Amino acid sequence: MQLHPIDKAVYQHRHKRVVIALIAALTILSLTFSSLLIAFYGSPEDGSNTALNAAGVLLAVAVLLVLGSKLKHKPYFAEVLYVWQLKQELNQINRRISKIKVAAEQGDSNAMVILNYCYKASEQLWQLENNTLVMEELHKWMADLELWQKKYNVQPSLEDYQRELLSRY
Repeated sequence: MQLHPIDKAVYQHRHKRVVIALIAALTILSLTFSSLLIAFYGSPEDGSNTALNAAGVLLAVAVLLVLGSKLKHKPYFAEVLYVWQLKQELNQINRRISKIKVAAEQGDSNAMVILNYCYKASEQLWQLENNTLVMEELHKWMADLELWQKKYNVQPSLEDYQRELLSRY
């Protein structure tokens, strides 16, 4: 996955609307499905319709998953989908980050490519989501990476990153 610029205001506006719509839809659908299931299959003698309520929530989630899979490629969702995919990519890297850092420190050029991508992607993501609390620490990590790049004469590019590189760590 390659990084590309995102308009922060557009992303935040659309992300907020998508989250609110998901919460509202999940609530309405869950209550509707649960009520219908209880009306048709509930038993007043038992008094406990927990299984039917849970089934209503599961049906609502299933409907939203199908709807989401159909809508996610619409232009309106481009920024939200990009950030979601970026988070997935960073999650894959962060699962192996300790091994990657050790390899980069020892001069592994692929590890440096991964770290370069990870740090730039994290910076973009944190700026988009106003998560600047650890930005100073991130810049320290970037400075360490630059030292290793100079030491081993490696010039990684963001375009060099591919998820397949992670399979080595």
